[in-house]
Amino acid sequence: MSRRTLTMREVLISSSVSNKIDDLKDYLIFELKLSEEAAMRRIDRISDFLTSLHVSVDYPLCRFRKWRLLGYRCAVFEKRWVFAYELFEDGIIVKDMFHVSLLVE
Repeated sequence: MSRRTLTMREVLISSSVSNKIDDLKDYLIFELKLSEEAAMRRIDRISDFLTSLHVSVDYPLCRFRKWRLLGYRCAVFEKRWVFAYELFEDGIIVKDMFHVSLLVE
């Protein structure tokens, strides 16, 4: 039985995605009235998911036309959030994120 070695790569988060995550945190706290602790647990799970993209397992090209044409791959978090990322030889850049209900094919 052969073992496949997974290589690590750098994960960069675009400022656009960082801003959207901050906006999501505010929405959870001020609009949905979650406690700051509960909102931060959600944000931390998102951060952990994005960090996990450092392992060289690649998601398929996005099915959403806009991102597919740019060559982005899509990773889905908790069946609700889609993260579009661009793959490079030594890393990835997470370029965009949307709630799945807002995406049109």
